[in-house]
Amino acid sequence: MKLLVSIFCWTACYSANCLGQQTAAELCVNDLKAIPGFLLENDTGAKDHLAQFGQKHFDDALAEAKVAALRVSDADGCEEVLNQYLRAWRKGHLAAAPRPLTKPAAGSPSAQTAAAPLKHEPKFEILSDKTVLLTLRSFGFENREPLIALLKQNHAALANHPNWIIDVRGNGGGSDSAYEPVLAWLLPDETVSVGQMWLATPANLEGHRHFCAIFAPGDTECEKDLNDAIVRTRNAPTGSLVPQDDSGGISFDRQKPLEPQRPSRVAILIDGSCASSCEEFLLAARQSFNVKLIGRRTFGSLDFSNLRPYALPSGQRLLWYATSRSLRIPDQPVDLAGIPPDIYLPLAKGDHVAEEEEVGRVQRWLEGGSLAPHMTGADSKPLVSN
Repeated sequence: MKLLVSIFCWTACYSANCLGQQTAAELCVNDLKAIPGFLLENDTGAKDHLAQFGQKHFDDALAEAKVAALRVSDADGCEEVLNQYLRAWRKGHLAAAPRPLTKPAAGSPSAQTAAAPLKHEPKFEILSDKTVLLTLRSFGFENREPLIALLKQNHAALANHPNWIIDVRGNGGGSDSAYEPVLAWLLPDETVSVGQMWLATPANLEGHRHFCAIFAPGDTECEKDLNDAIVRTRNAPTGSLVPQDDSGGISFDRQKPLEPQRPSRVAILIDGSCASSCEEFLLAARQSFNVKLIGRRTFGSLDFSNLRPYALPSGQRLLWYATSRSLRIPDQPVDLAGIPPDIYLPLAKGDHVAEEEEVGRVQRWLEGGSLAPHMTGADSKPLVSN
């Protein structure tokens, strides 16, 4: 019952001393103490991590975090301590963040993506008579409809250009539904998908019930997915893993409809910031014979996913944790090392000039030239060769 009450009691006071009577350090320590037990009961990766690293690893991390928590003087400092501790569990799909001050009402400016320019809206550019560039820097819920509109508006140009560059560098993920509109252009007739399992607990069920209304208001795809999760888990024994669908773990699906005139050569630019749904997109797209992944290895945050919020005892912060587990593991994990590119292009971290040049290099390669840097002339030969 404690877990149920904790998740979405945005204004509750969780101790004998109310929120305003406790120091930032005391609140931080209370939040920290609540995390390990909650994770082991509700997070789909926590028990695996405990088995992998051992109890001493986490005891030491918690002791170190307690010392740091006692020294914090504000909420920002506490979040830094909590997130440092959470990285002892895993590097991604696990975080502490400030809770929303208010729940956005449906129809309010904060809930309508059309009310303000999107931060990472999809972009389309014609690079030449052969090549186009589709930039997808976020798969957030709010970008699904703009992507549908972009593909529709530029349908003729997309169909008439044989070479595509899809840039997902820096795409930290979001929702699988946000990239689905582009799959009809990329996938072969049949794709193979590996399913996931939901962890059934009271806290996770409450997380499913409230997630869309609070964090993706009005998104029908979100509501559809979460309703299915609720149906599948609400009567399951606590602690059991429940299949997300009836495929038996692996499905062989026909992509319908397929675009009749699809690109013949697709290069997807990737880097170490492509994570979560971005990585799920790559697992689907790379099944096409026409797709190559180019760049650097991805972040590696996909095996434990579908984050839900848990309100920590202070009432100031949410713990975001994973409620699903991929059936790819242990045979094909992504979290250990990310997804490697088909063609590796080394790049110094923070080299923004080289990042911009990559699009030109890939365009040159798609059009019959070389991927090598520092090219000049019509023959596209390197200025320096060994």
